[in-house]
Formats: sequence, structure tokens, C-alpha cells
Amino acid sequence: MDSEYVRRPDARGHLKVMELLREWDPIGVICDDNQDEYDGYSPTIVLMLDGGVSEEELYQYLKRLVTEHMGIGCDRRKTRQIARQLTDFWREWKAEPLPPPDRVSEE
Repeated sequence: MDSEYVRRPDARGHLKVMELLREWDPIGVICDDNQDEYDGYSPTIVLMLDGGVSEEELYQYLKRLVTEHMGIGCDRRKTRQIARQLTDFWREWKAEPLPPPDRVSEE
């Protein structure tokens, strides 16, 4: 299923955050039938990224999510890698010029 939201250029950042959280998958539950396990964390992470969070601050946040909220051990290497990918993507994405808005044709 496709929605208008996923085609919006300004949604790309949020969608990438969700994609990387699925890749991170600290509890190992992402599969074809379960793709939304970590989607609830994405709005907070988007706000953090938009606010200029550093890689280290994001890493510490993700590590706390795993150890304190989920109550499991943290794969520090993978968590640091995802924090880096998120902050690198966000910085590069925000540096790109926005495409012009679609014009509705007048008939």
C-alpha cells in the first residue's frame, strides 16, 4: 500500500529513521509480519535530530532505550553504528535543497 505521505519529500527523514531503527532491531523481532516494532521511537528521534543532537548524545539515548526501557543488553557497536548513520543521514539530508512544491493545475 502506498500513501501520499510516503511520497512527500519532507517525509523522507522520518521514513529513513524508521528504516534504520528496523535495521538496528535490538530485540531481534523485525520480520515480514512485524515491521513497526520501533516506529513509536521515531518521532522523538526525529525531534532530536532536527534539534542538532550529536552522534554521542543519540548513541546514549538509544543505549538507554535498550538497557532501561527494554531491559536487555545493548550491542554497543551496532547501536553506535546506527547513531552514526542517523546523524550522518540527517545532516546530509538537511543540507539538500528542498524541491519546489507541486503546483495544482488550474482547469
